[in-house]
Amino acid sequence: MPKEEIGKRIAVYGAGSLGTIVGALLSKAGKDVDLIDTNAEHVKALNEKGAKIIGHLDLLQPVKAIFPDDAKEPYDYIIYLTKPTQNESALKQVVRCLKPDGVVVVCQNGMPEEAVAEAVGQGRVVGCVIGWGATWMEPGVSKLTSPVDLMTFYLGELDNQVTERLKAIVDIFNDIGKASIIPDLRGGRWSKLTVNCAFSTMSAVVNGTYGDVIDHPKAIRCAAFIYNEAMAIAAAAGIKPISDTPGFSYEMLTFKSGQELEQKIPIFKQLLAEHRSIKTQMLFDIAAGRYPEIDTTYNGILLRWGEKYKVPTPVNQQVVDIVHQMAGGKLEPSAANVDLITLPDLS
Repeated sequence: MPKEEIGKRIAVYGAGSLGTIVGALLSKAGKDVDLIDTNAEHVKALNEKGAKIIGHLDLLQPVKAIFPDDAKEPYDYIIYLTKPTQNESALKQVVRCLKPDGVVVVCQNGMPEEAVAEAVGQGRVVGCVIGWGATWMEPGVSKLTSPVDLMTFYLGELDNQVTERLKAIVDIFNDIGKASIIPDLRGGRWSKLTVNCAFSTMSAVVNGTYGDVIDHPKAIRCAAFIYNEAMAIAAAAGIKPISDTPGFSYEMLTFKSGQELEQKIPIFKQLLAEHRSIKTQMLFDIAAGRYPEIDTTYNGILLRWGEKYKVPTPVNQQVVDIVHQMAGGKLEPSAANVDLITLPDLS
C-alpha cells in the first residue's frame, strides 16, 4: 500500500448497485472503508451477511455499512455514488463528514461535478467516469453485469491538471479495477453520457437489457439516432468525447444519411456486445415506484444542452416522453413502446 494511502478513511456514499461492489472490493483490498446508505434493509443485510456480488464476479465480502447520520469521524475520501435526485440531502451529509482537506470522488453519471462542487467547494472534487455496469438485486446483493476486465475507472481533476492527490486516488482504484487519469474530464463524461442516453434509455423503452436493444431492429436504430444527436450537441459545445478503444473515435459512428446509418449499425452492435447483460436502473426504479433519473442523469441533459446550443433533439425528446409516461403509469413497460418512436427521414 503506498505511503500516502496508509490510515486514509474512505466512505462509499450510496451503496447501491455500483457502490456495493466498489465498497466490497475496497474492503477486500484492506481499506478502511464505510458503506453509507439510507436503505435500512440493505444496511442490515450488508452488516449481518456481508456484500454478496454475483454475475461476472462471485464474492461474499464482510463490510461495514452505516446510515448517513452514523458517520462520526470525518473521511479523507468520499466516493460519491448516490442518485443525483438525492443530492440535496446527501450533499449536506457529505459536507459534514468530509475532512477539511478531504476529496469527494464523484462517480455519478451525467455531468455531475458542478452540483457537487457548489456544495463542497471546487477544490475538494475529483471526477470519476465508471466504465462498467451493475444491477442491485436485493438487500446485500449486487450483480456485476460487465466482465471483470472491463471494470475501468477514469479519474480527473476539474481543471484537467495531474496532481499528487489524483495519483493517490488512482492508486486506490487500481486496487479494485483498472484506473487511469483521463486527460479531459468533460470529454470523458460526454462519452459515457452519450452511450448511456442511447442504450440505457433504450433499455428502459424496450423493457430489457442492452442485448435486447442491440437485437431489436428498430431499437438499435433509435439508439443510433440518440447517439447522433448527442454528438451533434458535443460538436456545438466544443466537447470532444474520449475513447479508450484503440482505433475508435466517437465521431466514427455519426451519420448524415440512411446509407451511413446502416453502415454504422454493425459497429454499434460490436462495441456493445460485451455489455449485453446490462439492464438500466431506470426499470428497477419504475418497478419500485421511484422516479427514474431520465431528467437528471440521462437524456434530460441532452434536451437542455440541445436547447442551449440550438441542436434539434427529436428522438431524445420522444424517449424522455416515453419514460415519463412509464414512470407515471400511463405506459406499461413493454418492448412495444419502441413503436411509439418516429425516426427522422434521412432520404
